[in-house]
Amino acid sequence: MKAAFSLGSALMLLAGFANAHTYLSKLTLGGVQESEGQCIRPYPADRNFPVKDVTSTDITCGVGGVSKTASETCPVKAGSTITVEWHHDNDSASDDIIDISHLGPCMVYMAPLESNGSGDVWFKIFEDGYDAATSTWCVNKIRNNGGKLDVALPADIKSGDYLVRTEIIALHESDTDYAVNPARGSQFYVNCAQVSVTNGGSAEPQGYAIPGIYKSNAPGVIFNLYSSYSSYPIPGPAVYVSGPGNGNGESTDESTDVPVESTDSSAEESNYSSVENTDAPTENTGSSVEESTDSSVEESNYSSAEENTDAPTENTDASQNSATESPTEEISTDAPETPTSSAPVVTYTTTITAAPGKCH
Repeated sequence: MKAAFSLGSALMLLAGFANAHTYLSKLTLGGVQESEGQCIRPYPADRNFPVKDVTSTDITCGVGGVSKTASETCPVKAGSTITVEWHHDNDSASDDIIDISHLGPCMVYMAPLESNGSGDVWFKIFEDGYDAATSTWCVNKIRNNGGKLDVALPADIKSGDYLVRTEIIALHESDTDYAVNPARGSQFYVNCAQVSVTNGGSAEPQGYAIPGIYKSNAPGVIFNLYSSYSSYPIPGPAVYVSGPGNGNGESTDESTDVPVESTDSSAEESNYSSVENTDAPTENTGSSVEESTDSSVEESNYSSAEENTDAPTENTDASQNSATESPTEEISTDAPETPTSSAPVVTYTTTITAAPGKCH
């Protein structure tokens, strides 16, 4: 399914731009909703204003976020679900959360609190972009849910104190690179909260630097919301997934590569094997166990399309002569005995040459 905006739709969206921002208002931890601003690093004067420069330290925890500390670090269990809640002006029931013009994805990251967000410390635990089946963005979802979004914490991360970084990217001006035209560009609504994780495991996911993970002209940061589209490339690293071998935040990409490689190998082996069996059906039928084994090794060492077509005439002739001259004779791997018949003995030798670069 594709989405497209007409000029009229774009103008309607522009009407809401002056009154459209958002900020992280509340957290719900362990089923208990905290009061507004509790566990969250103090807001700047314009608490619902975005950050646009992806190279600025303000992209880490919002404007002034790295220089301030929350009044408390709230406890939460590893593997539990937390609820983050955004608002536009305040936490009243009539608040519009964020303007409909500001469509885009939502992401949540974590980093050890002791790092204060500096260095390669951030790992992504949640992302939600565009659902083509329903033409729905994450911003649509939080608007329809009173600003709330449920996020599961990894079950295996080490216990300890962490920063939780929430982020919405508004794409209504992201058709232009901010570095080229600072009046436009993507808008990042970023805040950081402080939590103390208990009942954790031993995992220490690979971290990434913020700033550092985004480029102003990267796919997902540059995006034309007013064109036709059927997908959206969420920027940043892959989501960290709990489990053995998933400590680097990129495991989902690596695991996808493996079955593709395995499938290709199986297809090659199957195709080459069937060609060889067609070349010499008489030899395969009468061969001993030892000959069959040698043939398999030979087939494995020289699995290429060229070897099967190198000498089809020789193989066919050998098969026919063998069937004509001694149809009841068993083929053995021992040295051949001196023939007793007066008929001349003809020895057929097939040389298999592997094409360069085709050995597997």
